[in-house]
Amino acid sequence: MKLPMNTARQKSVHASACRIALAVLFLALSGCGAGEQGDPVITTTATPMGATASLAWDPINDSSVFGYYIHYGKQSPGQAGSCAYENAKFVTTPNGSVRDLDMNSRYYFAVSAYNGVQSSCSSEVFTDT
Repeated sequence: MKLPMNTARQKSVHASACRIALAVLFLALSGCGAGEQGDPVITTTATPMGATASLAWDPINDSSVFGYYIHYGKQSPGQAGSCAYENAKFVTTPNGSVRDLDMNSRYYFAVSAYNGVQSSCSSEVFTDT
């Protein structure tokens, strides 16, 4: 079911999604360490099936948002706010996991809010598995 959105609400969701901070990003095996204050924390560990990424971010304070997409892939779209990644996973909470990632690979991640219309993506983070 698609929810109607007015332009002001679209702008609100868009602006809020731009502020989504991927507060925690866990992957499984060689840790990359933390960057500047406020940057995501990235660690890696292995599973028998590959690496697993667990992400958490600040939820959008908008009652029309009923889910988020975790966008990910081995290629960065190279453009801020773009959601043009190879894969996406829908979650209904402000956290989620992506399993079975290839080991010894770099993966890029971003998140978008969804209320029937997808917002632009958050800042991108990446890690090496």
